[in-house]
Amino acid sequence: MKCPFCDVEMLRGYLYCDVAIWSTQKDKSFLSPNKLPNSKEKYALRLKLPMKSQNCVESDCCPKCKRIIIDSLGYESNME
Repeated sequence: MKCPFCDVEMLRGYLYCDVAIWSTQKDKSFLSPNKLPNSKEKYALRLKLPMKSQNCVESDCCPKCKRIIIDSLGYESNME
């Protein structure tokens, strides 16, 4: 895949994380790993705390501009 920012060929790989939520709001109290977004919050990607292994999300990384693109299809979301 070509980077949409600089047109360089991106590298396919994995982003490893414990808990991840992409949200439309910034929450200063984001301290609990099991925190759920509030009912007014829209979120496109939510990974829960792993039980036996790390969470990883397939992604593409640009070696030039260092941007990472994640396809959040298939993960918990409430975006319409």
